[in-house]
Amino acid sequence: MNTPQITDISWQILQQNDQQLPPRAMDSHKGDHGHVLLVGGDHGYAGAALMASQAALISGAGLVSCTTRPEHISAYIARCPEVMVSGINSGLELAPHLATQKLLVVGPGLGKQAFGQLLLQTVLQYLEQTQTPQALVLDADGLNLLAEKPLITGQEVNFSKHAIIMTPHPAEAARLLGISTAEVQADRSAAILALVNKYNCTVILKGQHSLVAGKANSLDSEIKIYRCLDGNPGMASGGMGDILSGICGAILVQFLNLGLSPLAAAKLACCVHSKAADNAAQAEGEVGLLASDLLPYIRQLLQVSDEAIDINGVEITGVEIEGDQHD
Repeated sequence: MNTPQITDISWQILQQNDQQLPPRAMDSHKGDHGHVLLVGGDHGYAGAALMASQAALISGAGLVSCTTRPEHISAYIARCPEVMVSGINSGLELAPHLATQKLLVVGPGLGKQAFGQLLLQTVLQYLEQTQTPQALVLDADGLNLLAEKPLITGQEVNFSKHAIIMTPHPAEAARLLGISTAEVQADRSAAILALVNKYNCTVILKGQHSLVAGKANSLDSEIKIYRCLDGNPGMASGGMGDILSGICGAILVQFLNLGLSPLAAAKLACCVHSKAADNAAQAEGEVGLLASDLLPYIRQLLQVSDEAIDINGVEITGVEIEGDQHD
């Protein structure tokens, strides 16, 4: 298979080509901007699901719910009351939450014990059985469990009829492909192509100059690969991937409402995440950069404006130029 040409992208490039969230209608309401449901947060990993939920809110989702261990509810409400948090202990308790149309983000803090396994199994079985196309961002232990249990629903997973973004780091990609991390890093383009073909979805392969790959639409046979030029070494800290999964969920649900592709959503989410880290590092330095430090920068980067915005001495300029939002 011939490897597609890699196209470089950045937050600035996407803005210059008008590949961003459009201005909101004056009469819009929260239902117009989608409902994101986070699934995760086992014992010891509560912060992951909470950070992903906060990132989804900051990135413009109209509503954000989170299903997690009951013990975490009070802490979540205290930290971010805008998140509608529910306590669950099993897949049976999760199932009613899947019955209404929501975009799912599964994996942050999910864990690989029985709790996480049953929740992932419930979600994937729901995707198999529903006749209506669904949207899902799969991250972290959602990916690790899928790698360990590829037949977790009784058959191989195929996401072709749904709008799916997977966000593995190199080690998670290696597990999903049954190869070593070194092999993934030696040919990142081949690895991301293999993941897109294996699972029929859009993929963000994280790392230095993260790659984004997928098809522009379900009828397109061509896979496109993009390389994000934003980002810095300060992002090598816990929770950064959880923030990305929340951004992906929020942008994906808004883009789908506009008739845009998961690939377009993944490109913007990846670049906004990395550019926010660059702006945060410019303001405070790379060493000790926290995942939650990105939140105010993410919000500012997603605004549609031609005016410069200053956050802690970092000038951010948004531009709106006519162009094609579609891939």
